Amino acid sequence: MTLSSSFTEEFLLNPVLKDNQTYRFKTTTIDFSNRKKGIDKSCTRDVQIKFMGKIKDIFVFDVFIEKVTFSQNTAHERLLKKDIYAYRNVLMGTDEKGEIVKIYNLNQMQNEWEETKKDLRKDHTGYEFEDFLNDNTVVLANEEKTIYYLKTPAMYGLFFHGLFGKYDHTTIKRNQILLDFDSVEITEEIKINNKSSLLLITAKKSDASNANNNAVDAGINQYEGIWMYKKENQLLEGNLKIESEKCNINYNVLWVGSKI
Repeated sequence: MTLSSSFTEEFLLNPVLKDNQTYRFKTTTIDFSNRKKGIDKSCTRDVQIKFMGKIKDIFVFDVFIEKVTFSQNTAHERLLKKDIYAYRNVLMGTDEKGEIVKIYNLNQMQNEWEETKKDLRKDHTGYEFEDFLNDNTVVLANEEKTIYYLKTPAMYGLFFHGLFGKYDHTTIKRNQILLDFDSVEITEEIKINNKSSLLLITAKKSDASNANNNAVDAGINQYEGIWMYKKENQLLEGNLKIESEKCNINYNVLWVGSKI
């Protein structure tokens, strides 16, 4: 649905339910565990998101990873690419808010991961390697864990963010668990503004998070996000930056274009 400029008190944000949308998801990490020199690395995924229709009240999307690129071409990054491709083709369902609630092809994903593990074991051994495989096996063990992982900003949480619907300019508060930061839980404050030529969604860590001992212990110093939508509900770009004592991570999603 197109947002009207006449909406000043209430307005709608809905997903684009046509065409094949291509987005570039990028995660950039600066690791400060080595105090002498921070390690800067990034992972980029070109992803095609296609609306497949509705099943009852569920919006069904085919999410396909076209390409994965790492800033470093080490053995570890090559293994990580195999890990990411375990989610190469996900047929998922979202509710009306755009939050992932269903995975339709989980059995297929599990079977493909088992085949990938067999191939990788031909050239790799060791406890660390098996731990690496097990991490992904645990995620794919059931639908709940898979959905939890896919909702993180490192995967598709910047696009399927659960913020579609009718809004005024009231601040929204919700809890978020930061998987990449020892699963610390913070309170997120979200403001949505449609007064400019773009519809802006901004997020920050709530002051209430400062009273959360887990957040303090994790050293979350900064949590800031912004999503930019065209008035036709087309997501142009989303960005979330989280800084801690140990590392800084910048999650980004950028609209590349539409395919008919």
